[in-house]
Amino acid sequence: MYTEIIHLIRNCDHRRVAFAVVTLMLGATSLGLAVPSRAIAADEEAIERLIRDNACPGCDLHEADLRRLDLSGADLTGADLEGANFYYANLDGAQLTDANLIDVNLGYTSARNTVFDGADLRYAIFDHTDLTNASMIATDLRESYINDANFSGAVLDNANMRDTLFHNADFSVASSLCGAITWSGTQYREGCEVAVPPEIDYKF
Repeated sequence: MYTEIIHLIRNCDHRRVAFAVVTLMLGATSLGLAVPSRAIAADEEAIERLIRDNACPGCDLHEADLRRLDLSGADLTGADLEGANFYYANLDGAQLTDANLIDVNLGYTSARNTVFDGADLRYAIFDHTDLTNASMIATDLRESYINDANFSGAVLDNANMRDTLFHNADFSVASSLCGAITWSGTQYREGCEVAVPPEIDYKF
């Protein structure tokens, strides 16, 4: 299903993407009672370390099933989380700087005050994701799917959002978008603070 959704995103089929995402979410919800008490991933030791220590920087956690886990404040700096499923997980205050988050499912995830600086979020799914006050500086959001995500107070300076698929996404509530690359490939400069060179910084 993930592969199908990514294919639809890359081909900009908005209605079919929305349908596929809803189907995926409903499937995950219907399986909610069957979710195991422990998350399952290719590297089980890394999962156990994450759950035990709430930290696994640089770990191989690709395609990890992290649904509904409380990972608030977790240190996942530089971790390989490609294809991971964070559906309904709590990532509030987590550290995901420079993490590989390609193809991740962040549907209904709470990521308030989470740091994604420099993370690779290409083809990620942000469906009803709470990104309040999140730091997303220099993130790669190309061809990701964003639907009803909350960007209140978020910082997206120098983020690359070229060819991102938006649906009901309001970036006007973001704290900063200075230098962000928009869907059309243009650079957003409104509100950027430009430093004044010392030689002309004088008072009248």
